[in-house]
Amino acid sequence: MCGTDSFFSSNDKSLNGRNTGLFSGKRSFEALYVVLSCAAFVFLSVHPLTVLGEHEGVLSFDQSVYGGARQNWSVSTARNGQIYFANHTGLLAFDGTNWELNSLPNETILRSVEVSRDSIIYTGGYEELGFWKTDKYGKLNYTSLTPIAEKYFLDNIEFWNIAVQDNYVYFQAFPRIFCYHADSITSIDFSGHIHVMNKVNDKVLVAIRDKGIFELKDGKFNAFIEDERLRDKNIKFLLPYKQHQILIGTATHGIFLWDGQALSTWNAPWTDYFIQSELNRACVLNDNKIAIGTLVDGISVFSADGERLMHANTQNGLLSNTILGVETDEWNNIWLALDVGIGFLTENENQGFVIEKLPGTGAIYSTAIFNDKLYLGTNQGLFVKDINIDSPDITLVPESQDQIWNLKIFDNQLLVGHNQGTYVLNGEKWVQLSSESGAFNFVQDPFHPNLLLQSTYNSLIVFEKTENGIKFRNRITGFVDLIRYIEFDHFGNLWASHMHRDIYKLTIDDDRRTILGIKEYGKDIFNKDFGIHVFQVENRVVFTTGEQLFTYDDLSDTILAYGSLNTALGDYSKAHRIIEAPNHHYWFISKEKIGLFYIFQDSVKQIREFPTSLFNNPMLVEGFENLLPLSEYAAILCLQNGIAYLDASVANPTEKLIKNYAPTIREIQLSNNRDKTFLLPLDTADVKIRHTFNNVSFRVSFPLLNELPVSYQYYLQGLQPEWSEKTNTPEFNFERLPKGSYELLVKAVDLWGNESKTYSFSFEVKPPLTASRGAIFVYIILMISALLIFRSWGIRQTRKKEQMQSEAREKELIRLRNEKLRSEVQHKSKELASSTMSIIKKNEFLLDLKNIINRQKTELGSRYPDKYYNYLNNKIDENISSQDDWKIFENNFERAHEQFFNKMKEQYPDLTASDLQLCAYLRMNLSSKEIAPLLGISVRGVENHRYRLRKKMNLEHDVSLTDTILSI
Repeated sequence: MCGTDSFFSSNDKSLNGRNTGLFSGKRSFEALYVVLSCAAFVFLSVHPLTVLGEHEGVLSFDQSVYGGARQNWSVSTARNGQIYFANHTGLLAFDGTNWELNSLPNETILRSVEVSRDSIIYTGGYEELGFWKTDKYGKLNYTSLTPIAEKYFLDNIEFWNIAVQDNYVYFQAFPRIFCYHADSITSIDFSGHIHVMNKVNDKVLVAIRDKGIFELKDGKFNAFIEDERLRDKNIKFLLPYKQHQILIGTATHGIFLWDGQALSTWNAPWTDYFIQSELNRACVLNDNKIAIGTLVDGISVFSADGERLMHANTQNGLLSNTILGVETDEWNNIWLALDVGIGFLTENENQGFVIEKLPGTGAIYSTAIFNDKLYLGTNQGLFVKDINIDSPDITLVPESQDQIWNLKIFDNQLLVGHNQGTYVLNGEKWVQLSSESGAFNFVQDPFHPNLLLQSTYNSLIVFEKTENGIKFRNRITGFVDLIRYIEFDHFGNLWASHMHRDIYKLTIDDDRRTILGIKEYGKDIFNKDFGIHVFQVENRVVFTTGEQLFTYDDLSDTILAYGSLNTALGDYSKAHRIIEAPNHHYWFISKEKIGLFYIFQDSVKQIREFPTSLFNNPMLVEGFENLLPLSEYAAILCLQNGIAYLDASVANPTEKLIKNYAPTIREIQLSNNRDKTFLLPLDTADVKIRHTFNNVSFRVSFPLLNELPVSYQYYLQGLQPEWSEKTNTPEFNFERLPKGSYELLVKAVDLWGNESKTYSFSFEVKPPLTASRGAIFVYIILMISALLIFRSWGIRQTRKKEQMQSEAREKELIRLRNEKLRSEVQHKSKELASSTMSIIKKNEFLLDLKNIINRQKTELGSRYPDKYYNYLNNKIDENISSQDDWKIFENNFERAHEQFFNKMKEQYPDLTASDLQLCAYLRMNLSSKEIAPLLGISVRGVENHRYRLRKKMNLEHDVSLTDTILSI
């Protein structure tokens, strides 16, 4: 496997077999650059624009993500973190989490967008211009300026650029410019075709065909640059440059530099490229870099001195090579409006990792650097590529097809642990050393440095370094098993971890030919008998279980929990893979994260960690996670169809940055149980909410935009005991909140667990009207009135008592008859209750039986034939929904409750048979839990059915469904 035994061993820290001495001390990484020439982390320093997405360096969004049309004509950024795109179907807004498409009233196309300092968004399109403002609820509202501007319109006029200067807003079309000021529109005519209008520093500059460049100020224009070299040029953009100079991009002659006096060619070596690629749009980044978008070849980022630092097109992640808009945001990210989709490039600092995708290579299990080439052992064979990350060429070594488990540099030769045996690559020769299949792990014998032991599917074998190269020497007799990892301890015992279960301690003869003793350790030691592996930490064997670490105690000749290391490592004690790096450094790999530690004597120090969620495209090779240490801090991580270059010497750059921001509220919505909703103003404080609208929803976003995702945690004080689990969804819903005071706290958390500032919102749910002070006063008055009425009633009752006694005899006969009838009804009700409970018990039993059968099917899989499984399930379902049960129940029910169904049908003719069935069960005063098995559905299903029944019966919210049915 790629790792310590792929590149270094405990006794051999050489590069390609040569002891260079470059991998020690604090300058190990710089030395690595010298050895590897253009290796991965040189790329990091030269190419800072790297993100995770469709391809390294570019994150792309298509219309299925943002919900608009494929074409985006312009982009503008706001200081509050909002990004706006002039989409073919409207104004597209992105807050870092949520996309929202806002259509124009006339549903016309948008061509341009510009955000002013006061967060007004101006847009222009086909025969339409206007502005958008965010209301107090967070919604964008549009105001059209077309009614006051259309008197100046020409046929099919479109507005391609917008510039804002002080209180003037300029909308540029090709024939003229419209000036919006003091709620009025004026037209500015230049008597020539307008190429482009851009704001350069504090000036609004306009390029006019064959006339030069003019400055707009206070609604008027003056000549700014008049140079014969511009007369026949199609000017595409005007940009500010250092020392108040101006860059003038042209379609046919490259880019000119205006120094205030004369024109000169800027970046002459790239002029042909600019012309061939048809430069179109550009912007200046915060660090004076220049991003230039083209119509043919994507975007390039240049330094202020003209050196190209980065290039992105469809070959490395963009959805289109046609750049229609370029803009940078507060964090120096680059946003692209594309002919197809949207592009995003980040200017964040070095994250300490770079992912290189290698499509077609398959799952990479091991890597090695040999003869200045990077070798990749995959499930498809051995691939080789240049160590320069910019080099796309990768080839399959002939005859190497099939699974490769491990690569090892030994005696200046590359050993390959292959599914079909062990091979050596010496120069270009592919030679088989052993035919033992499943060649897993190589370990150099610390007592015999010329010997190399290897674990395989069946045996332990020995290779020997000879004058004629590495040779197969022998198979070790006395032990046969499927072994994945092997390690020597300082006594010479060989520890072997099974591929799936248990650990073996093997006593081996000094000549490494025969096993003298075997001792097996399993569940009685580790509390499990699977997923146990053996590694070395500081010359001590360590066993990983995925739960905690164990070690061998030679004094008691037993295996014990490694208490001190478990405590020092914290969560990393759950690591399942340990890989040694130079100078007492060790990589620990767990399911959630990868960490580098310095471990020496009693000192354990964490250097850096990388969450495994960073590597989701491509992903880690599950169960076979692996990396190749290059120095104390650098390593190559194996992925599926790719690799990642890790640099643990680089601190996490987002750790401090995220703490400067808090989530931003985007929407607060209240609703009642009748689905009536309304929004609260976003600047509301200490809200008091009516009890009938006690369903509260919040939607937030996080304004820090970069390529790495954040998750959210919320805590509703007054309801929850603690912070919620992390969620990627920035929407939080709280239903049927009881009366009381609440405070919602929301924070963003990055992949490293760093937390942002906390957003808070306080509100109160008022008690229901029936529990208010006024209602209590009314209750007291009603109670007193009731007592007076009751006293009056008692007096009348006493006076009637004698009359009632005289009538008693006459009613006796009726009483006896009624009592007999009640007795019969009680008897019928008991029969009905008995039959109902029988049906409930039967259905509950059948449902339990069905769950048992489903669990058996899950556990047995294909060993439990589908036809038997389906037959039993169908039989159970038939009996659960048996019409015979219902007929028995219906007969007993009609005898106990005469004419009930007829009365229900008369009063509520829209009721179905299933509705009448539910009414019958409610008439018996059964609970939803008791009704569920009778209907063969869940308790939630019963509640939904009750809700639909209420609607059909047109019952008010405060009217009891059961009481209504009992009254019929």
